[in-house]
Amino acid sequence: MRQIPLYILTSLVALALAYSFIAPFHGALESTIASDQEVSAAVEDFELPAEMQSGASPEQDQPAPQDEAQSTIDQLPLRQVDPDDGTAPTKVGPLERIAPRQPLSDIGQATPPAPPPAPVAVDDTAKPALLYRPVATSAGDIEVSGYKISLKGINAPAIEETCNADGVDWPCGMAARTALRNWLRSRAIECNVPGQPSDELIATECKLGSMDIADWLVSNGWARAQDGTPAVEMMKKAQEQKLGMFGSAPPSLPTDTELPLPQPAETPEIIENPVAPPPLTSPDAPFPPAPQ
Repeated sequence: MRQIPLYILTSLVALALAYSFIAPFHGALESTIASDQEVSAAVEDFELPAEMQSGASPEQDQPAPQDEAQSTIDQLPLRQVDPDDGTAPTKVGPLERIAPRQPLSDIGQATPPAPPPAPVAVDDTAKPALLYRPVATSAGDIEVSGYKISLKGINAPAIEETCNADGVDWPCGMAARTALRNWLRSRAIECNVPGQPSDELIATECKLGSMDIADWLVSNGWARAQDGTPAVEMMKKAQEQKLGMFGSAPPSLPTDTELPLPQPAETPEIIENPVAPPPLTSPDAPFPPAPQ
């Protein structure tokens, strides 16, 4: 019973707080603004432009940009590109050729590859020397024992050169290199070279046994002789017989241009009666005596 007044007091305080928050908003919605000053609105009288008085907007009177472009295209003559083309021709203006744009840098410009260096003639110190395991890099170039040799007196075909026979192109430059490789077979050759090899390409003469390598190439039609050299007659005979690159493509071009592996100089000794290994001792055998 003593707590009833406390409950009533709490309820009255809650109602007072609620009324203090709700009453201002409720009164503002329903009440009107009271002011001693009278507010009046006067309509301003001004004249409208002629375009607006007639009821038309400026955008409607001016032609659209697309309409101008379309009218310009309609006035241009028709240009027929392909008579067999079934599509409708488009209306385009006269074509005008302009100069191409310059590249932004020199990197984008394609430059031709630099020509290979010309072979250098051997000096007075050149002497015949026996060189081992030659490798033909082309029909007229040989690398052997650190030397880079270009055979003197001939014009050999390049690797990428092709020949035409009966309307058929075939890689005669690659075939000429393979023919020289098969003939050399990594055998030792004798060349007039200076005492020390260098990185320069030297022009000199080489022999395989008693046969000059340049003469062998020309006589078999795998190289052309230079004017004024004794090999000119050999080249004429090769042309008459249609040998090498002067004839048709061989029946089967070699697919592998690598040199064969060299054979070993010495064969291993074969033992007819091999010695039998000593027999294995049994686990129960006594331990051998210590050496004296």
